[in-house]
Amino acid sequence: MTIRRQFDMAVIGGGPAGIVAATYAAQGGRKVCLIDRKKSPGFPVRCGEAIGLKGFTSSVAIKQEWIKSSIKYMKIVSPCGIGVTVPNSYEGYIVDREKMEKDMTNEATKAGTEFFSGVSIVSVTPDPKGGYECRGGETVFSAQCVILAEGVESRLARNLGWATHLKLGDLHSCAFARISHKNVEPNACVFYLGSSRAPGGYVWVFHRGGETANVGLGVLGSRCHEGFPRELLLKFISEKFPGANISDLHCAGVPMGKWKKPLVKNGVMLVGDAARMMNCVSGAGIAYALFSGRAAGTVAAESFDGGVCRHDMLKNYEKQWASFYGKQQLRSFSLKEVMVGFSDDFLDDVARSISKNPGKKMSILSIFIKAFSSRPLLLLKVMRLLR
Repeated sequence: MTIRRQFDMAVIGGGPAGIVAATYAAQGGRKVCLIDRKKSPGFPVRCGEAIGLKGFTSSVAIKQEWIKSSIKYMKIVSPCGIGVTVPNSYEGYIVDREKMEKDMTNEATKAGTEFFSGVSIVSVTPDPKGGYECRGGETVFSAQCVILAEGVESRLARNLGWATHLKLGDLHSCAFARISHKNVEPNACVFYLGSSRAPGGYVWVFHRGGETANVGLGVLGSRCHEGFPRELLLKFISEKFPGANISDLHCAGVPMGKWKKPLVKNGVMLVGDAARMMNCVSGAGIAYALFSGRAAGTVAAESFDGGVCRHDMLKNYEKQWASFYGKQQLRSFSLKEVMVGFSDDFLDDVARSISKNPGKKMSILSIFIKAFSSRPLLLLKVMRLLR
């Protein structure tokens, strides 16, 4: 027996982007459902859980109980093992994503959102009477507007006409784990470079409090094969953290391409990873996801007139994204394209040169300048991208 549920808006995907979109839409007076295929919010965690306070709090107020550790500095380790330490220039934290998303989901329901967990939407199709029908098992969710926050897979977006395939050069195959070991550096985000560690990518170790850390790596899709990221991650952990307690080991794909245009088709909007909203250099995406959710939810709520969603007004969401984070994301893509060609020898030479002046205050910009000092035309290109 088919059960029909009627809503103004349906948000599909219960990650940060989807939760925030549903919250802002409900606060805007809309009848909203949030549908997630997972039975519990926030698991598994497919990121290092690092956030910059400024970008985060522009969309969501952070809670003290979400914070696991403060980020005091970043360290970049070259292929041959030379470490370059960069003091943190902004307030940043490692957060408990699972608790954060559970709390945020509770806030969404308090705002009026109806949350459906463990429901997989198999299709989104136009309703002849207007709006869309979202089918999940025996339930059909009817809505005037749909926000897709289903992650990098974007299966529903593909079925609705978006070209969601990623070139192998625009995809990182990643492995993630949580470890406990005495060698974890406190209050640090450490990045390990090198083609033998993570071809076309890097390994990261983010302190999560006490002797625990989130550890992960990404391998460029064009340099990967089945099981390779997991194999490399376990090898790295055994070398750097011998005997470590390992938990939550899992793998996933992370988009490293340009954000998806258009973000809106008729009454359907893309947010977060489904829209390829990821910093292609750092791999950070939480702030992008939160902003896109807030903008999409707010615009969607404001697009209703007499109980009917004006689909033409939804395009204001893409304008907001493009003017705020859109340019930054495209710059990160261009930088990634430059950096992926760096050889191990080049990275070691840069690290060696920088380490000769240990007392000099370092910044990401100064590292870039040093890296390209012998390549003035390339330096000019990078400086233009960083502006």
